[in-house]
Amino acid sequence: MAKKNIFTERRSTDQEAEAWFSRTDDRVPFEAFSNPQEKTRTGEEMLDEIRRKIRTQRQKRRWFNVAAAAVVLMTTGTFGYRAYLTSTPSIARQVWVSYVANKGEFKEIRLPDQSTIHLRPGAKIAIAQPFIQQNREVKLAAGEIYCDVSPDPEHPFLVHTSQITTQVLGTKFIINNDPLAADIRVSLLSGKVAIRSKKAQLGILLPKQQLSFNKVSERVKLDSTTFMAENWLNGEYILDNVSLKSFAQTFGNAFSMEVRFKGKALENLTVSMQFYRTDDPKTILNHLKLIHGLHYQIKDKEVILMR
Repeated sequence: MAKKNIFTERRSTDQEAEAWFSRTDDRVPFEAFSNPQEKTRTGEEMLDEIRRKIRTQRQKRRWFNVAAAAVVLMTTGTFGYRAYLTSTPSIARQVWVSYVANKGEFKEIRLPDQSTIHLRPGAKIAIAQPFIQQNREVKLAAGEIYCDVSPDPEHPFLVHTSQITTQVLGTKFIINNDPLAADIRVSLLSGKVAIRSKKAQLGILLPKQQLSFNKVSERVKLDSTTFMAENWLNGEYILDNVSLKSFAQTFGNAFSMEVRFKGKALENLTVSMQFYRTDDPKTILNHLKLIHGLHYQIKDKEVILMR
């Protein structure tokens, strides 16, 4: 803001004083002066006093305006600062885009950093948008995914489940978050990953290692894995001591079928099995005959398991 010309301001002050002085009645009280010179001198003194008061009043108004502006700035700044302090971190403000692989659907998602996520049927994930921020973040709500992560040390790649987070810089790994399974499993195929829960660091995996996190006890088990990337991508399923209910869900998703039980107690039986999505479903079901003596009926896309 440009400064006012001091001469213009002084001229304005003089004009205000002269106007005020001209409006007064010269006959009262100036008739009491003894001579015109005294009257003139007194009038000039009064005029000087009027000018001083006008300047003082203007300065007060000017300081008042400055103070008012300062209050506005302070108030605005306070609310702005409070808004800044109460704003949540970027992860909470992120927009998450969801993806679901339906029954029989093996879905591939290419990310902006050239990483790739493969979803098996029944898998549900959400990807942060924009994807590349301080981190690269994915949420796995359910199912099994295979991640082929492009190296980027400045932007760690995070996969969140409800209970654990897997962090990598660039690697290939598999996460299985089956809602019906007792454990969340992370299997590392190459590179290195760090896994943590909400309470602590759980471990760092090396290739061909698998970490199992029990959802109830929160116990951690570390062992080897037989997963191979090529086999996984070709539809190999390795089920290790899972409930028959979990098997039914995996089987149904893989072959676009609905599995039902005649007798709820059958759901709690456990099974270990390996099969491919290209296998004949009947061949897989026949294994259940050998393991638990179960029989089955197939009607259209529905399978009924029974004793």
